[in-house]
Amino acid sequence: MGLTSVLEQLGLEEKEASVYLALLELGETTATKLSEKTVLDRTLMYQLTTKLVEKGLVSYIIKNNVRYFTAADPDTLLAQLHEKEEQLKSVMPELKARQQLVVPDTKVEVYRGREGIITILKMIVRDGKPYDIFGGAQEACSLFELENTIFVKRMEKLRLRGRIIAREEDTFFIGKNEDYRFVPKELLTSTTQMIWGNKTAIFVWSQPYYAIVIDQKEITQSNRAHFEYVWKNAKVPSGKDKKNRQNSI
Repeated sequence: MGLTSVLEQLGLEEKEASVYLALLELGETTATKLSEKTVLDRTLMYQLTTKLVEKGLVSYIIKNNVRYFTAADPDTLLAQLHEKEEQLKSVMPELKARQQLVVPDTKVEVYRGREGIITILKMIVRDGKPYDIFGGAQEACSLFELENTIFVKRMEKLRLRGRIIAREEDTFFIGKNEDYRFVPKELLTSTTQMIWGNKTAIFVWSQPYYAIVIDQKEITQSNRAHFEYVWKNAKVPSGKDKKNRQNSI
């Protein structure tokens, strides 16, 4: 990268950079000689030198009613850069605070019917993330037995973990990479909340079957935190129960 390009990166315009570099070579000089050196119009030269004076990179003295310009020591550029860095550091906490006020866009999609449910199951497989299921295990496994069997097998092949929170009396099957725990029936509804990556899906198992997919990091993090809390306090099933549910698939 050339000197002019570097100076432009530091905030100078191309012609300002050319004038500053010319001054470094010429030393104390007049606008006329600067114009000759840079091949820039003499009238424009006064505008450029005025801007450089305002930026602290050029100074001048008057001799016999003629201005003689001098470039500031290049260390001035480094000092100004450090000053800008310190100014930026001083306002960084406020900038970070304002950034946190920005709420990312939330993408919400509604799916309808059996094909819609299948589309979401394929989406989860495609995204390739571990998943958590909250409620509705019996409804999902009975109403969409074949589809869920295919889903579980695909996730097994990808070696992705799945966790399920269900009612103890629910009838459902699990895959080799799935684990589950029980909570009292009054804590769950017949709907299913499924969490993976930055997405949350809510399945409604009454016909014609509906599902809502919410793609938003903060919302999903909140849902996952709720799942984790319930999971830690839920009842761990027996080894025999797990074996029976795995064998039923």
